[in-house]
Amino acid sequence: MCALRLRWCRFSFLLFVAFGQGVTFAQNANPDSTEAVLETIFSPRRAPRARTMGLVQRSFLDLLEVTRPKLEMALVIDGTESMGAAIVGIRHALRQMVEDLQRYKADVSFQIVVFRDEGAQSGVASFPLHTPRIAQQDGTQLRSFTSDPEVLREGVEQIQIESGAPYFPELIDLGIHRALTELNWSRAADVSRWILVFGDAPPFDEGFMEAGSRARRRIATQQLISTAKRLDIRISSVLCNSRDEDLVSYRGVLTKTQQFMNRLATDTGGLMLDLSYADIRNAIEDAARIQRVRYRQIGKLTQESIAAARKQAREQQTSVAEQRRIRLAVLPHVLLADLQSAGAFDPARTEVQIAAELRHHWRAVPGAELASSLAVERQVMRFKSQGIRGEDLLPALATALRVDYLVWGSVLEKDGRLQIQSVIYQQATGQELLRHTVGSSGQLPVVEVMSRLMNRLVEKVIESGADPRLAAALELIGAGSLAEHRLLQPVTDAVDARAPLLKGFELLEKALAYPVGSAEGTPLLRQSRRELELAQRADQQNPLVALLLANVAFNEGQALLRRGQEDTARVHWERSSRWLKSAFARRAQARFSYLRLEIEADYALLIKKDFAGAASIYERLAETRMENPLHTTLRAHWMLAGIHSGDWGVAHAPAAATLIDGAQVRYHLTQILAHFEESSEADFIRRQLRWDDRNGENRFEHFPQIHDAVAEQIR
Repeated sequence: MCALRLRWCRFSFLLFVAFGQGVTFAQNANPDSTEAVLETIFSPRRAPRARTMGLVQRSFLDLLEVTRPKLEMALVIDGTESMGAAIVGIRHALRQMVEDLQRYKADVSFQIVVFRDEGAQSGVASFPLHTPRIAQQDGTQLRSFTSDPEVLREGVEQIQIESGAPYFPELIDLGIHRALTELNWSRAADVSRWILVFGDAPPFDEGFMEAGSRARRRIATQQLISTAKRLDIRISSVLCNSRDEDLVSYRGVLTKTQQFMNRLATDTGGLMLDLSYADIRNAIEDAARIQRVRYRQIGKLTQESIAAARKQAREQQTSVAEQRRIRLAVLPHVLLADLQSAGAFDPARTEVQIAAELRHHWRAVPGAELASSLAVERQVMRFKSQGIRGEDLLPALATALRVDYLVWGSVLEKDGRLQIQSVIYQQATGQELLRHTVGSSGQLPVVEVMSRLMNRLVEKVIESGADPRLAAALELIGAGSLAEHRLLQPVTDAVDARAPLLKGFELLEKALAYPVGSAEGTPLLRQSRRELELAQRADQQNPLVALLLANVAFNEGQALLRRGQEDTARVHWERSSRWLKSAFARRAQARFSYLRLEIEADYALLIKKDFAGAASIYERLAETRMENPLHTTLRAHWMLAGIHSGDWGVAHAPAAATLIDGAQVRYHLTQILAHFEESSEADFIRRQLRWDDRNGENRFEHFPQIHDAVAEQIR
């Protein structure tokens, strides 16, 4: 298993990998746009990642994170009938918005102003919250704010939709003015003051007045801005959609609505979110489908603690220290002239499968980091479009992929026998370091030829002394225990299992590079399952095959869940559970000690629910021992961060009190940021905790428990 992220992992023998990207539950399959805004606007986890045209949702978080310790917010809501769906959405999503805000601010209070048109039965404006009025020295009474979520909920429930005057423009100017002048805004220096406006129409033009309908402009835009500035209040707006029967009118004044809301936001330091754009609307609605989760407050991570972790690793010369790292990329074993041709990266090709198996061997080298096959393919194709080819590819690829070594070669295949030549290119010198050729025969079966090749490459690097750094890393293999000498043995002993196993792995790795349920990734998962099932039938005792099949089943379940097919998704999770149990039963056959330990840890966590036992094994895997490759160390830190935050169902277990520990969470997340800063795990941490490069710390102090719901399905 890998950094259990809701996606599975690469060829590091991992399981459920679930980072919030694309993971959804059918809590609200089709949220209204306004509801989706409130569901996501203050959530680092659920805010859309793409900054599409006018999309400033993540900027709402930026604005929130630089506010003062306390926050007063007035919601100014259009209560006319064209806003019916939006008001229903506000009712549904208000609690979620309050919870999101309270994770940032311990003291958040609210008020609500509802504006309507002339002639509305409830009047042109109303205050649905039942809060005390505060008398002022001049005799006026101002309405107080409340932090009571029940008062807020009851007030929103009381909002009634009413028809208004004969024109589409509305009294949005009056609603904002009432919020500015009739609420008891704090003057304290530690309080930020916000107005958040929801509407679908502009005010009447300035100077407009009609005696018959009594429709008129009440407050000039500049007066609203001046009052807001004087009171130090930011005004932000959400331009909502109208009901279908009002679309003609809505579109007719849309430019005026946009101009009015944008000017208020720009001149008061607020923001505007324009839901009239389909791409913005779709992005927000899609984000609102992302799974809601619980959180654990963990406090601050700092650049100082990250630097200290790096310094300690450097002084102790552990395998995670920068000077001990060996970065490689393995290319399909085709001639360089053919590397950019169509099909050069097709997993069905023997040349690609050889590269996959070599990555498997190299990844087990202490301190080794391998570029993914898809990253290599994309960079090769990018260079093709730029006219970089042939021998020029090697230095260009090494630089672009930021690797120390490139491994590539050629393959001849005849009558079921292979002749493979592999070359190591050294980035530092820009020269070939060494090469070796090996061929299968009656004495050297196809399933063993790659192990022989890898063994000879290791021996040649050490014997030549041409690259002391690489030699030092490879010498650790020979210095290991007898069990670890198996590290260079074949991925399978079954001839019929080899090709489908390697092809299935390659397809799975590529599938996981795409979002869950995507048009690109879904067929790759399906193809991977078919190949791995062939491999399993040919090699039923191989725990690696069982783990990969569990990985595929898990991700297919996620793709189905994305489409709302929960029952079918559970079927796949049940399969995933069975394959994990199969891997556990066959763990003694694992060719790596760390693979056996990972299987045992995952089984303890997901099947037995022995959280303390699982944590103990992950602790062993997190240690910077020679037998623990970097990908295993990374994943162990990730799993321990989840366990100590209460994820994976830990928060509901009897042992929760002894396992949940914010300091431990910070330690393991810091190790990931310090030593694996380019990993998807580190990227997830930075996004979810809102890492601030300028200040060297996280702005959001709550870690999401993203695996709780899925862990319930794996038994």
